[in-house]
Amino acid sequence: MTRVLLTITALLSAHLLEAEEYFRNDSRSFSQAAQALVLTDLSQVQPKEALITGKRLKGKWKMIPFETAQMKGTALSIYSATNPPVVRLPLTPKGWHAVYVGLATTSGGFNIGGNGIKAKLSDEPVFKRLANNLALLENRRAVIQECFLTVAELKGQSVEIAPLPGLPATVCYVKAVPVTEAEVKRALAPSKHRTSIATFDGHSWIWPFRPTTAEELAEEFRGFEGTDIGKWWFQVTGSDLVCYPSKVGTYPGEGTVDFPNGTYGVYTKSLETLFKKGINPLKVARDAAKAQGAEFHVMLRPGGWVGSMPYEETFNSKFYYQHPEWRCYDKDGTPTFYMSYAVPEVRRQLLEVFRETLELQPEGVGFVFNRGMPLMLWEDAFCERFKQMHNADAKSVEDDDPRIHATRAAIMTEFMLEVRALLDETAKKQNRTERYKISLGTFAKEADNQRWGLDLPQWIKLGLVDDLATTWFAYHTSFTKTPGQIDMEYYQRITQGTNTKAYPMIIAWKTGKPKELSQKAAAYLVKGAPGIAIWDPQVQKGWPEGSPGNVFDVLGHLGHRDDLLRWAKQGPPTPLSIPLTRLDENYFSRWFPNTGF
Repeated sequence: MTRVLLTITALLSAHLLEAEEYFRNDSRSFSQAAQALVLTDLSQVQPKEALITGKRLKGKWKMIPFETAQMKGTALSIYSATNPPVVRLPLTPKGWHAVYVGLATTSGGFNIGGNGIKAKLSDEPVFKRLANNLALLENRRAVIQECFLTVAELKGQSVEIAPLPGLPATVCYVKAVPVTEAEVKRALAPSKHRTSIATFDGHSWIWPFRPTTAEELAEEFRGFEGTDIGKWWFQVTGSDLVCYPSKVGTYPGEGTVDFPNGTYGVYTKSLETLFKKGINPLKVARDAAKAQGAEFHVMLRPGGWVGSMPYEETFNSKFYYQHPEWRCYDKDGTPTFYMSYAVPEVRRQLLEVFRETLELQPEGVGFVFNRGMPLMLWEDAFCERFKQMHNADAKSVEDDDPRIHATRAAIMTEFMLEVRALLDETAKKQNRTERYKISLGTFAKEADNQRWGLDLPQWIKLGLVDDLATTWFAYHTSFTKTPGQIDMEYYQRITQGTNTKAYPMIIAWKTGKPKELSQKAAAYLVKGAPGIAIWDPQVQKGWPEGSPGNVFDVLGHLGHRDDLLRWAKQGPPTPLSIPLTRLDENYFSRWFPNTGF
């Protein structure tokens, strides 16, 4: 009997070791997954007048049959320009459930095309963006990806489904999985590893989605709750190009009537619509961070003043155009598209942008210096400062003369002291007890920081920087083809024994394969990094190189070192995917369609 029990125990242990791993809110991870209610007849949505069969029409969801090996039903289908209204599917279950939406891959006829919808419960204010990020199977077979929506107490709500601008979609089912009290606590619990930083660029959260309300703006942030991301670096868009109503800066496209393409016109139109309604997008973002318990840092792109053709009226700082005398000039007198930080008035303009945004009382401010260099060249103001410091002509020395670097460092240190003084002065006026922080995106190597005047050891010594995110993608720095090779030993050396933390940066749209990302992030953490910074993550995006699933499932989990170490060996989990056997008139078989064109 004892031998039998030991054998069973061994088998169970082996099974547990071999058991498939799931992401946190995968429906298969819940104990009552087999009792799930799957609603496959989406012809039951309301209003009925939003639906159509037969020939497709603008503004209508087309009802089409679908089948898998396990289920069949009626799906709702739209194309990228269909623009149908919101539809609602009543949920009959009561009590706590995990809710999912099953989305089919969207074929471009021959290979995969992008897709997406947004969904929410009827008593929730903000939609969540969902997408199917799976590839077509062999013979162009479509696949359903099950997308997690929420864990909530159901008491008569509906699931509301709406299109995402410019994207097609095929919605196959809605699923509700009953969950235990312990599972609710697990699903809703905040992360205990909130060590990651996320950046937001101030532009791409608006232009694809055409927001006209605060709730639509806030969709960008739904899905960040419960993740390891504890700090948001929110860029206003450029230097004094800002995405909020400003008395100091310019909103991109202000006064423009002829844009290079519709995308940029849509962005400006969205801002103007929001402003007319009294909505401040920066405040919406700040409030969303506060609601999630995340630090919010207002970040500037220090080189983001204007664009060259065809963007000269899209990125169009009025301050820049009004002051050509304060631009950066090359050695031979050629003007550039940058403004010189050697000019006190230029620095003062950015301080005024910060002063304006500090009314929202973020946790800090800062610069992403990787966007971008140069901040000063050989204009008169710089040459005069060089002469004062070195009694020499700046134009007569080599570009990389150490005195050039030293002059830039002196000017930038002066500016950072001005920023610190503004923060302390503002905190005092606001009776704020918490010190404002300064965050910086800096360069991968010591030489690049030195070249452009980022005297990090001095700034750390003077208390002028709290968090650093080290980036390897920065124009006008080394140009060496070493993507991802950040000299973290240098950063650990200059921050050791200080209150400054240095985070390696990962780009959300250049991650490599899932296992590669896990290996890279785990290696950083094992070597002592306090966390990982992520450049512009979005919850609905797929893996950039086409691996199955959502890249955010891993990006939102980069504080979990043990999980990353395991995924570095075996790869992270993948979402529930269900091959289709039929979608509309296509009965998938070995005879794949569209071979006659």
